[in-house]
Amino acid sequence: MARREPTRPDAARSRPQVHNKTRTGQEEAVGFGIRSGQDFLAGLLFVFFGAFALYLARDYPLGSAMRMGPGYFPTILGGMLVVLGGAVMVRAFVVPGEKLGGVALMPLLLVLASVALFAVAVERLGIVLSVVLVVFVSSLASGRFKWLEVGLLAVVMAALGVGLFTKGLGLPFKIFPG
Repeated sequence: MARREPTRPDAARSRPQVHNKTRTGQEEAVGFGIRSGQDFLAGLLFVFFGAFALYLARDYPLGSAMRMGPGYFPTILGGMLVVLGGAVMVRAFVVPGEKLGGVALMPLLLVLASVALFAVAVERLGIVLSVVLVVFVSSLASGRFKWLEVGLLAVVMAALGVGLFTKGLGLPFKIFPG
């Protein structure tokens, strides 16, 4: 199924490409490059966070499996993240994936702004109005904003926030402003 391209005059300087036919009949080049940019970046992210966890845990005593020290869990978890990230990065060279698209900057900024807005508003407005505000602002990031759905979600999330944080955990949040 694989075929070699015909030789060209400059073929001595470049190695020939091998092509495979996909299920749709299109040809794709087979080589040693990154075939899935999404997998490669995801693996790189895992490796970064795993290495960061290992770096932070380096000064804590490790202990043993029977008597775990404070550095045991972050070290094991960080090591597992590095190994998983490495495996995902290797997969990016083997399995073809979709090409990376552009970054949707406006939705990203709206979600970040909603989190910052919650941090600023929760002291003044209370947890109920702050959660409702966060749900509405972050929902603007979606292209499918529907008032009824977002309103119901805001009510449910506010009720869960009050139930979990103020009643369940006993955190000293004001429920309403005042």
